[in-house]
Amino acid sequence: MKKYQNLQTLDINLQKFRKNGAYKRYSKELTDADLNVLFCIKFHDDSREKIKLTDIALRLGLTLPAVTHKVNDLEERGLIIKIASNVDKRIINLEMTTEAHKYVDQVIDKYYSPLIKISNYLGEEDTKALNRIIRKINSLGKLK
Repeated sequence: MKKYQNLQTLDINLQKFRKNGAYKRYSKELTDADLNVLFCIKFHDDSREKIKLTDIALRLGLTLPAVTHKVNDLEERGLIIKIASNVDKRIINLEMTTEAHKYVDQVIDKYYSPLIKISNYLGEEDTKALNRIIRKINSLGKLK
């Protein structure tokens, strides 16, 4: 019975976490998927190379076709520019447009505000531990 009591406690805590507002997002114009792609481009820290579709797919843990579809949508909306690599024309580099930069700069603080509060409350060490635990859980894949 102890095992199920612990599982019930975990279940209750996860339900409360889901309802606490950590995932209430503020963008009405773009989906979380749109913003995740734009944030990947913005946060790409290798200034010598532009970010590629495969970089985003790896970072977000998505398939290349899923990222390609999202990038094509963002390009059609005038938020991303695709640039063929000078070295290999099959490689597509991505850049945000000025409009996308302005929009991301405008929403980033509100978007991450709940997570900033959680991180500040937990502190750096516990935030890293939480990330490690969530990554470990996510490595299981779908549970059904």
